Amino acid sequence: MNSILLLTRLQIAQSIGGARAAVEKRTGANGAMAGTALIAVILLGGLGWLGYTAYGLVGGFGLAKTIYNVLFLACGMLTFAFSLPTVLSSFFGSSDINDLLPLPVSPFAIVLSKALGVLAASYLWTFLFIAGPLAGWGIAAGVGMRYWVVYILAVLCAPLMPTAYAGTISILVATIFKRVRRKDAITTITTVISLGLSVLMYFAVNGANLKEGVAQALGTMSSGVGSVVMAFPAYGFAVYALVHADPLGTWLFVLLSLASFAIFVVVARVLYMRIVTQLSSGAGQTAAYTGNAAQEKTPLLKALFTTEVRKITRNSSVLLNYVVYPLVISPVMFGFMLFSDSIGELIEKIGDIPNVNATAAGFAMVAIMMFFALCACSNKIAATGISREGSNWTHIKFIPVPIATQILAKVLCGFIVNALIALVLMASGGFLLITRMGISPVIVASGLVLALGASWLMACVGAWTESRQPNVDWGNDGDVNAKTLKGGGAELRALLVGLIYAALPILVTPVVKLDPIVFFPILSILGVVAAVVLGRVLLAATAKNIEVFE
Repeated sequence: MNSILLLTRLQIAQSIGGARAAVEKRTGANGAMAGTALIAVILLGGLGWLGYTAYGLVGGFGLAKTIYNVLFLACGMLTFAFSLPTVLSSFFGSSDINDLLPLPVSPFAIVLSKALGVLAASYLWTFLFIAGPLAGWGIAAGVGMRYWVVYILAVLCAPLMPTAYAGTISILVATIFKRVRRKDAITTITTVISLGLSVLMYFAVNGANLKEGVAQALGTMSSGVGSVVMAFPAYGFAVYALVHADPLGTWLFVLLSLASFAIFVVVARVLYMRIVTQLSSGAGQTAAYTGNAAQEKTPLLKALFTTEVRKITRNSSVLLNYVVYPLVISPVMFGFMLFSDSIGELIEKIGDIPNVNATAAGFAMVAIMMFFALCACSNKIAATGISREGSNWTHIKFIPVPIATQILAKVLCGFIVNALIALVLMASGGFLLITRMGISPVIVASGLVLALGASWLMACVGAWTESRQPNVDWGNDGDVNAKTLKGGGAELRALLVGLIYAALPILVTPVVKLDPIVFFPILSILGVVAAVVLGRVLLAATAKNIEVFE
């Protein structure tokens, strides 16, 4: 037991090592803990306020089950999507297995510690979608003690089943390709196939129209929870238990969640050690870009931007974790939720509420932009631009190019990924809002402009955060491993910026008391202006930090 606890602490410490070291070096251990706790309290309070407000708006219309369904589905989908790279990084993308095997610890302890490390990282989505909103909703509804018991168990157990899905699929696919001799290659192959299988499974279940059969199998306890039961059966019992404060549903939720995670651990114990002994510790090597005579005539910023793109695309770990997942997986998961029965039912019922159009427009923009912020904060291209250079970072100071121009080229790469996420999410979400809720295209277009402003500011915040203490303890950029290369807290700061922009519509709506078609464009323009001004300040500060960094 002691070895399991010790190894689990090691896995968690590795996961947050880069960010913690960068923060603690400036603030000390206590300052880092206090800062993290403060951000957590602010986020929890803000999300709780949204849940409280949502109950005041729609709590009297019998939407409790639908609201719970949507929140659990969002939590499960995002936990699953982002657990995939975490599993791959922890089990296959790290060289720590070479140090662990000679130690006097059992294979089971190694596997369980890695599984628990992945689980710990996945609690972020439970915090955002379950802990905050359901607390606010419960306080506003004046629920009894049984609700809060179910709430606590839901917060503790919600990540278990989606994390188990991601881990089991990854281990099984990796087993099929165990003869591949490079860790980065098996990570890439496993990621692509896992994603393909996940998408096929989703559409296969939808196409088979199994909702009725599943509901009958689970009985009246789970009837009506729809897509949650299809994707994550344990969540069906959690939703029922929250609505009815039912002890049996609560324990079935807990037991089914624990059982699914236990299956993941057993599968990993049986298969992982066989796989890992056959893998060499190849790292996705990144060839340095040297340029050529033809490119000497290329405009400076464009040449630097092209160089950065080539470095990113040649490093499989960076490409998968910082580009593919934010750009592809998150919008796919959003699409699954967006066109699910739960969202459709919620939109239809909200549309029937009188005098709710303006507020609904604000809430709709908040919901879509919050999801955009969650996706974009995992894009750490701008937040690791200097760190990815490793020990070669000093050339930034000595080449005859202004540091500000080099920083801008790196930030542009991160901004483009964020902008593409915004375009995909706002276009798909806007289509549904326009066709199903009758919201004006002007409001949707304004939300897109606001999201683009947030995209730029989030990238600038990431670059500035990293510049305060880059993590350059690498031989070269080819040695970068996304598990240990962190953005020094940039994710939380970027997420906070995105959530502030997302909250603007709902905060401003009751204040201005104007038609959303009038003030949404004004709000979006002001948001973009603020992003440009603040972005320039942050980029100037970033260049100055790099100049004095030793």
